[in-house]
Amino acid sequence: MKGLVVYGTRYGTAKEIAEEIAKTLKNENVDVSLFNAKQIKDHGISAYDLIIVGSGIKMGKWTKESKNFLKNNQNILSNKKVALFVSCGAANTEKSMAEGQEKYLDNISKEYLINKPIATGLFGGIYDPNANHGLMFKFVNRFIKKEMEKEGKDPNQRIDYRNWDEIRSWSKDLVK
Repeated sequence: MKGLVVYGTRYGTAKEIAEEIAKTLKNENVDVSLFNAKQIKDHGISAYDLIIVGSGIKMGKWTKESKNFLKNNQNILSNKKVALFVSCGAANTEKSMAEGQEKYLDNISKEYLINKPIATGLFGGIYDPNANHGLMFKFVNRFIKKEMEKEGKDPNQRIDYRNWDEIRSWSKDLVK
């Protein structure tokens, strides 16, 4: 089986997840290629059996490169096994997971894919209070900090919400 992992990232979180997916697939004897969506423009995808496309989420949006990949390859993807994943804050808490699944995976699937994906992965992100993510992050971060304090977490500490065992398990399930 030949697999392709395409990701869009702004701060590197989705890239690290994509790398782990590719590594896991390789360990499952999949001939896998890994590409940043910014660099895959002229790469033919028809030779791949399994195509995994993911993105980091910032302010409720996929990266434009990942969405463009889905849009530009819609017809080819209709004849492939396709899986989607995101890395986002909605996966960081149980109460926001259903909304994250619908908004970032189900709605994107309906908009950009002809057929349903074989799997979707909603994976946590990284909370870094010291990162410079722009003015809007500073504004939203006030609310995030209050929620974290309610949950007994220190909003001044960097927290990695990614569950690597879950990501590896999800990846292995793609080739079963």
